[in-house]
Amino acid sequence: MKQLNEKGYSLVESIVHLLIFTMLIQFAILFFYWQAPIEKVYQGDLLGEWELFSLELQELLEEVTGVEEVKPTLFTFQTKRGRITIQQYDKMLRKVVNGTGHVPLLMNVKSSKFTVKDSELKLAVEMKDGMRKERTFAIGLYQK
Repeated sequence: MKQLNEKGYSLVESIVHLLIFTMLIQFAILFFYWQAPIEKVYQGDLLGEWELFSLELQELLEEVTGVEEVKPTLFTFQTKRGRITIQQYDKMLRKVVNGTGHVPLLMNVKSSKFTVKDSELKLAVEMKDGMRKERTFAIGLYQK
């Protein structure tokens, strides 16, 4: 039987390890180039969440028959479906129908402010990450 020399690394083994290490470094660099655009897309998700919330709230406000209560963190109005309250609860804006239920509409909310002037609801929201959003909604725009 022939015995192999196992005293240490050979030059060929070192070169192979160096090539493998170089390839792994290249993949790491490619990952970071790929990660930056993906992070921008996920940051845009907040904008998508805000837009979806805005559409849903505007849809709720289309059939308003009367505004009952307006506070900085609470807005209550009457529709055919009953009394609907949009309020900040913990770190979210939620919808409550006839005093029951708990439907989250917008998450990660630090603070909110509802104000009503004439037939418009103005909502200013500050998110937990410091981003501020503000929008004006028409109240009872499509009443029949």
